[in-house]
Amino acid sequence: MANTIKLRRSAVAGKTPAVGDLQLGELALNTYDGKLYTKKDNGTASIVELSGGGATGPVTETSQVISSNYELSTGKNALSVGTVEIAATYTVTVPANATWVIV
Repeated sequence: MANTIKLRRSAVAGKTPAVGDLQLGELALNTYDGKLYTKKDNGTASIVELSGGGATGPVTETSQVISSNYELSTGKNALSVGTVEIAATYTVTVPANATWVIV
């Protein structure tokens, strides 16, 4: 018989897990928004959204609201197009050797 794997989940619109809600490597799913999250720790623990949003095709869709802490990878650059809002209490960290351009 097959095993059933259940992720931590919520059906509340816009709800994201907090750092203390997940262990490293654990996944959480928001079934209302269709978003998947995991805990990341590169010296500072944070929750990151794992979303495709069209990333596998010729058009990449991204949210205009950053609703979790985010840190650019060391030595990488980022590009955001259009208005970008960082929701209250969240931060975007850009390392000294990285660039984030918003156009």
